[in-house]
Amino acid sequence: MKKLALHWKILIGMVLGVLFALLMVQLSSDSFDGSQFIKDWIKPFGKMFINALKLIAVPLILASLIKGVSDLKDISKLSKMGGKTIVTYVITTVFAVCIGLGVVNIIKPGKSISEETRMELLENYKEDASSKQAAAAKQKESGPLQALQDLIPSNIISAAGDNGNMLQIIVFAIFFGVGLILIPAEKAKPVKSFFD
Repeated sequence: MKKLALHWKILIGMVLGVLFALLMVQLSSDSFDGSQFIKDWIKPFGKMFINALKLIAVPLILASLIKGVSDLKDISKLSKMGGKTIVTYVITTVFAVCIGLGVVNIIKPGKSISEETRMELLENYKEDASSKQAAAAKQKESGPLQALQDLIPSNIISAAGDNGNMLQIIVFAIFFGVGLILIPAEKAKPVKSFFD
């Protein structure tokens, strides 16, 4: 039998997971709670998998960017590549925002829930919403160059410990790679070998 490709295995696993969850919810009775079974015995494995992905993200991005930038050997190539990257980033961000706004305005997700459910959600997520509102107010008060200022980490270790600061890690990796380009090749060789 021919081996299945990895992407098919992943898709089959996802479909089987959804079917299993639906079956467990339907099997709920007085003696057995399927949704509680999923929370107690299935959800922890999902959390561990997501945590493992988060664990590997920072070292993988850091090492691959440092290696990629330091292999350029010429900083002028980096500026051309950087310009293309920024243009691509802006275009894909605008496209993603347009898709998000279009979908929200077409589907209107908040309209379909009952007032009772709405009040319950407001009560459950009140603290989270207030922290987001405080962050938005703080962002509104900041200066026009705050986004640029936030690109430079004050401490790379704390930035690497927070997956929300991935842009700071990318900037650090680019500066580190440029530093490796600028120092003599024989002195940079041990560091480049490490990242290889």
